Amino acid sequence: MAAPIDNVLITQFSNLLHVEAQQTKSRLMGRFPSVPVTADEWSYDGTGQVIARTANERNPRISPVNPDFSRRRMLRDRIVVELIVDNRDVRGMFENPSSKLVRDCMYAIYRKADAIGIAALFADVATGRRFDTTITFAGNGGKTVNATAGLTYAKLLEIRANFRSKEVGTDMPEGLIIGISEQEETQLFNITQLTSGDFSRNYVVDKGQVVSVLGMDLVCFGSAVDNPQLAVASAVRSCFAASNQGLIYGMSKEFVVKVIPDYPGYIESTYIQVLGEIGAVRTDEDRIQKVTTTAT
Repeated sequence: MAAPIDNVLITQFSNLLHVEAQQTKSRLMGRFPSVPVTADEWSYDGTGQVIARTANERNPRISPVNPDFSRRRMLRDRIVVELIVDNRDVRGMFENPSSKLVRDCMYAIYRKADAIGIAALFADVATGRRFDTTITFAGNGGKTVNATAGLTYAKLLEIRANFRSKEVGTDMPEGLIIGISEQEETQLFNITQLTSGDFSRNYVVDKGQVVSVLGMDLVCFGSAVDNPQLAVASAVRSCFAASNQGLIYGMSKEFVVKVIPDYPGYIESTYIQVLGEIGAVRTDEDRIQKVTTTAT
C-alpha cells in the first residue's frame, strides 16, 4: 500500500495571507518633533514669556530680570515585538510569510509609539534642575473640556478659544490636531456648521470622513479594537486637542529588525524580533487640552 500523501502538499494555498484590520502606521509621530537621544537622560529645555517695560524717565536705570527657564525629563521605553514561527506551520505555503510577519511587527511598534505619545500628553512630568519636582497636567494649568454631553459645535469653539486665549498658533504657525474615536467623528458629521456649504466653502467632509474642524486636523482612533488608544474609564473617554509643538518624541535606539532561522533552543523555528527605544514628553500645558466624551 502506498504511503499516504500529506494533505498540505495537495492543498493549493493563496499567496496572500489575510491581515486582520488594524492600525498600520503611527498617526502622531509624523505630527510632532522627534529628536535623537544619545545620553542616559534627556531633558526638554524651554523658556517662559519675556515681558517688555517702559523707560520714559531721564537716564533710566537698568533693571534686568532673569529669564524663566524650564526643564522636563523625558522617560524612554524599550519596545520589543517577538515572534517564534514553527516552520511546520508554514510548510507548503506559496511563499514564506516572514516578510509579512515583520511588517505586522512594525505595525505593532507604530501603535505602541502612538500609545506612548498619548500617555505623555497628560502624564506627570519631572522638572527642575535635578528633576526633583513633579508637576501634573491639571496642577500646572492644563485645561479639560467637558464634552460628555456631546462633542458639539460649542465645545469645538471652546477648544479653539482655549488655544487662542494662550496665543497658541495665533502669530507663529502651529498645526493643531484633535484626537477622537469614530464615535465622536459620527457626532461631527451631524453638525451642520461643519458639513453644510451654507457655512463653509471648504471641503470639511472629504471622501467620507471629516478631515478638519475649525482649522484643526482630525485624527481618529478606533474604539472597538483590542487595545484602544484613547483611554476609557467609567464610560468617559479621554480625547485630546494638541498643538504640534505640545509634545516631543525622543528615540535613543533606532528600530532594528532581526530574522533568525533555525533559532537555537527550538526545533525548525524562525525567530523574528523588532526592537527600539522611544519616549515622549509634554512641552507645556498651554498647547495640550484634554477633551472628555461619553463612550457609547
